[in-house]
Amino acid sequence: MSTDPSQPPVDKDGPVSRHGPADAREGPGKLTRRDLIVRGGATVLAAGAGAVAFTWLHDSEGDAGLKLPERVKLGDYFAPVEYDPAAPRLAYAHTSPPKFESGYEVVERMVRAAVGGLHPDGMKRFIRRGDVVMLKPNVGFDRGPRLGATTNPDVVRAVIRLCREAGARRVIVADNPIEEPEVCFAKSGIRDAARLEGAEVVIHSPVHDAEVAVRDRPPDPARHEALGRWPIFWKPLAGADKVIGIPPIKDHNLCYASMSMKNWYGLLGGRRNQFHQAIHDIVSDLGFLMSPTLIIVDGTRVMMSNGPTGGRTSDIALGGRLGRPVIVASVDQLACDGWCYQNLLGRDAAALRYLDYAYEKFGRLPGRLVERSWQTYRDQGKIVDAGEV
Repeated sequence: MSTDPSQPPVDKDGPVSRHGPADAREGPGKLTRRDLIVRGGATVLAAGAGAVAFTWLHDSEGDAGLKLPERVKLGDYFAPVEYDPAAPRLAYAHTSPPKFESGYEVVERMVRAAVGGLHPDGMKRFIRRGDVVMLKPNVGFDRGPRLGATTNPDVVRAVIRLCREAGARRVIVADNPIEEPEVCFAKSGIRDAARLEGAEVVIHSPVHDAEVAVRDRPPDPARHEALGRWPIFWKPLAGADKVIGIPPIKDHNLCYASMSMKNWYGLLGGRRNQFHQAIHDIVSDLGFLMSPTLIIVDGTRVMMSNGPTGGRTSDIALGGRLGRPVIVASVDQLACDGWCYQNLLGRDAAALRYLDYAYEKFGRLPGRLVERSWQTYRDQGKIVDAGEV
């Protein structure tokens, strides 16, 4: 287990020779019976703390079995998907508030319907038998599910189940929360949701990071670039064949909204708080960094104000401006953010700067299905209302 660099080093004394009676007087190099009792108690406490940490940080492979490369480039997780360019790019399913409050089964039906709206094969179009799938929900804060600051655990659970049904060999749920990771995973309900469906939870540690070459040159602020080489939460990505983002939709006091591209912020290691000074640059860079297999948006409890942390149920609206809980599935994270910004938060997507920056950075890259405006897909008939469940 790795040592926490924020803690002072442990004093490792050599063997102690005892000369004279057990109650020898205190002095340089001498240990009294009281000293031994205190040190022994401290050792027991340290061992207990180590056992607790191991329970959270242990995974089936172990840190020792993961050799982090010196520098990596993230793959294109959409490239292996055989997806017809004429197929829908965004689909959504919704339900009534009373049905939504009835429990998990309704959420699962919404997730199935939304993914099925993209392709008749549903999740099997995106996940193959034997795949290792990483899911990236938002677990950023120490909040319960009803406050909307984190992804609805029922949505995470449903996505895990669909991946398993499609043949995934392994499903990993990972994030690097802003607040205490263990508490965030527990209080959000996402830890228990993952356990129910047999997925692994990977808690971030600095030893899990690797330097990723986002660009082969320093970032150019004049081009609204923020990332050149940066430590990324590499461990859950190391063996992943597919990556699915599962963001909630929230107001954000700096970049106006936290949606699918902002959700990748939880993959950053290092001193990431410095990016708040140029928030639109970093959000668009995160979209450039990640080419996900699929985005599944949690639009069940939308945080309309006081984001991204919230803290009051009055900040939340079921389904936002849509007025009914919704799940959105999309193969285009940029257009998906625009659709959610306008239809769920009720704001003008044309005015959201990081969408423009993102389109300039990766909107014309080969292999990516990207449009600046979701209305383009609407006009092409590539947005599907999968109906009410």
